[in-house]
Amino acid sequence: MSLPRSRPGLHPTTAAPALRASLRRALPGLALAAAGAAMLTLARGQPAWLGADVGPGLMARWLGKGVIGLGSAWAVWRLLRPDPSCAPACGTGDGADAQRWSGPALLGAVLLFALSVPALGLVASAALAAALAAWGAGERRLPALALTVAGLAVLTAGIGLLLLPPTAPLWPRA
Repeated sequence: MSLPRSRPGLHPTTAAPALRASLRRALPGLALAAAGAAMLTLARGQPAWLGADVGPGLMARWLGKGVIGLGSAWAVWRLLRPDPSCAPACGTGDGADAQRWSGPALLGAVLLFALSVPALGLVASAALAAALAAWGAGERRLPALALTVAGLAVLTAGIGLLLLPPTAPLWPRA
């Protein structure tokens, strides 16, 4: 006994599986936005301003909002412009193994930055976070990693000295 053949025009694919596939593609962005919302919720317990001075919660709030924005933009982009032709080729090639750790490394860099600012200051904390994020993004060459870290440290010091109030902790406490 053979199974009946499907008739032309009755294709088993409908709009519902396509919608589920689009939502699956958007999940990483939605997860990133959820992590940003959690960061923002945790930051609300710390003051953003202490009188006229910057408080410990200001950067955490900005980071939380930024992560929410990036995650939301990523999810919307994946929903509106999926690229199914990339599916077989994506995730293969030279940096594929290193790239799979980019998300956890980026979130770890944000956590490391937030935890180390009080003890190490803004410049050293940003340099450590840049090192972890660059390593997670797949940069394994020492000269390029050192250039990334040094560049961000100089940029952070410049912004800190020129734009932040003098009470911002730029350097480790003596």
